[in-house]
Amino acid sequence: MTQPDKLEFHQVNAFTKNGMNVLGNPATICLINDFLDDITMGKCAKELASPMTSFVRPTNDPHIFEIRHFSPDGLENHVCGHATVAAAELLAIKYPDFRKGREITFKLNPKYAINSENSFIATIKGNDISLKMPAVTEMQEVKSPKFYSLLAEALQIKPSDIVKPAYYAPRIINYVVELKNQDVLINMRPDFNKLANLAQSKKFSHEGIMATVKSEVAQYDTMTRVFLPIIGVDEDIACGSANCSVIPYWKLKNKTAFPSLKDEFNNLFPYPPEQHNGFVGGVQHLKFDAANEQIILTGQASYKHPIEVDLTKWSQLADKKKGPQNPSARP
Repeated sequence: MTQPDKLEFHQVNAFTKNGMNVLGNPATICLINDFLDDITMGKCAKELASPMTSFVRPTNDPHIFEIRHFSPDGLENHVCGHATVAAAELLAIKYPDFRKGREITFKLNPKYAINSENSFIATIKGNDISLKMPAVTEMQEVKSPKFYSLLAEALQIKPSDIVKPAYYAPRIINYVVELKNQDVLINMRPDFNKLANLAQSKKFSHEGIMATVKSEVAQYDTMTRVFLPIIGVDEDIACGSANCSVIPYWKLKNKTAFPSLKDEFNNLFPYPPEQHNGFVGGVQHLKFDAANEQIILTGQASYKHPIEVDLTKWSQLADKKKGPQNPSARP
C-alpha cells in the first residue's frame, strides 16, 4: 500500500447536548481506505494530541466499518466509547441515511477481545447516537488496605471518602471507585503523577480510575470523573467506555442507591471541576440490558473542524511525551 502524503482528520466532540452548555469530549477521526502501519498512526495521534485519535475504514458491507483507536501516547487503545460515537456522527454527516435508524457496526482490532462479537453497534436517530457496549459484570472486590491508602493519597482525599469495597474490572483494566458524596467528587484535585505511579505498580496495575457518586443534580442519577494519566490523559472530559463497568457497579454491586428495578441512568461529567463557567464535560443516557449483558449508551456529538496532517513533514510528528494541554480522553 502506498502511503498518502496527507491525511484529513475531523474533530468531533462527543456527549454534547443541544440546548445545554456541554463541552463534549474531543476525538479526531480519519476516514481512510486502508489502515496505515501502527507507527504512523501512533505518530499521528501524538501530533494531534487529541484525547483519542481513531482511524475508520470501510468494508465490503456498507453498514460495517473497522475502527482502531490511538491514545495521545501514540499507543493503540483497546476500546473508546467517545471516539466511536464521534465516528458515528462523522459517518452520518457523510452518509445522511444513517440518521434514519440504520445500524453501523464498528469492528474492533481482533487482538482485543472486548466482547464475543469484537464490535460495537451504533444506531442514529436524528441527533441521538446509541451505542451497544458490553456490560462488564465480572468485577473483583478490592480487599487490600494498601490500595485504598495509595488511592486516597493520589486523589488527595481522606481514606474515609472512599466507599468500600472498590472493584477491579479486568476485562477493561480499570477500577470502579464510589466516593462518599458529590462534593468529594467535584472538589478533589488528584495528584496525577501519583495516580500514574499507582497505575504502573505491579500489584495494582490498571489503565483508569472510574470515580463515581450518586448525583445530587436534578434529572441526573450518577456523576463520574475518569482518570487515565498512564495513556497521556490526566482526566477524561466525558468517557463512554467507563460505563461498561460503572453502570454494572450501580446495578449489581451497590444495591441500595437505586430501586432494584431501575435500569436506566442519566450520567453527568462535571468537567472542568475547578471552573464550571456554566459548562459541564458531557451528558449521557444509559440503559442496563441484563438479558443481553449490554450497556446501551445514548448521547449526541458536535462536528467542530477538519485538521490536515502532512506525513511528508515528519519533523512535526516528533515524539511527544505529554498528552493534550487540557487533557481528556476515552472512552
